[in-house]
Amino acid sequence: MSTRKASYVTVDVFTATRFKGNPLAVVKVEGEALSHEHMLTITREFKYSETVFLRQAQDGQLSMDIFTPAGDLDFAGHPVIGTGYAISVSIKAGAVVLRYVPESDTVLAEVPYNVHIHSCGTPKPNILDTQPNLADQASRLSQDYSAVSIVKGVTYTLVDMSDQEDLFARVAAGRSQDTPLDDGWAPSHTGTMYYRRQEVSDDNGTTVEHLRVRMIAIGLEDPATGSACCSLAAYRALMRGGAGSSYRFYMNQGREIGRESDIIVDVVLDESGKDVSSMFLSGLATLVAEGTIRLP
Repeated sequence: MSTRKASYVTVDVFTATRFKGNPLAVVKVEGEALSHEHMLTITREFKYSETVFLRQAQDGQLSMDIFTPAGDLDFAGHPVIGTGYAISVSIKAGAVVLRYVPESDTVLAEVPYNVHIHSCGTPKPNILDTQPNLADQASRLSQDYSAVSIVKGVTYTLVDMSDQEDLFARVAAGRSQDTPLDDGWAPSHTGTMYYRRQEVSDDNGTTVEHLRVRMIAIGLEDPATGSACCSLAAYRALMRGGAGSSYRFYMNQGREIGRESDIIVDVVLDESGKDVSSMFLSGLATLVAEGTIRLP
């Protein structure tokens, strides 16, 4: 049996209040890297939606592995924010520059992205397969819904329920939906992001939009999903368009399951107005626990 140990902390992300937001475990691994199997075992022990494993790379930066109980992810937003270090972190999707603002306890992350809107949406029956509570209202749903990858390997179906508050309230934890992906984009983690558009305003030329969101995947409802919020923000910005336009999205998530979270995504489009030029994810985090774990 291994005698190796690792220090860890748990944080609640996208909130300033402990026991709200989305919990995250961050494990700092010294020495030899852990195997995929061992990281998955530890993740399942914590039973959070994601666990991060940090290890110092040869270039001095921290290498970051993100795991769910189902496997590893190339990118996820709340683990990046929750890690909370004001240094560059290397993840599978690329380098992520983090900046910590101590005055507000806010972490700002420059998001690595490769935004792709798939040519075929997710068909209505695939949504209903994961949401039996909506079956008797199937006629009110669209025939399909847009599927957007924020990077290869992370894809969300976006279901607009802005005019369907009653259906939004019926959404429940369920499995990940089956989504047809364009060539070269499989395999991928998939989830469904249900959203309701609220007020829209202008702030010195930046379009500001508020949304309520719920994200369902791998049998869970996630309290806060940075990657899904980034996918939705990119999609909303691209649908609005505008050469060099800037957008800020305030997204409220997790209220229905008692883990209210507030996520901010800033998107700037390029000079064609047809592609994303930059994207930033930001939010609060608060320390909950710290300790030592014996490694497998």
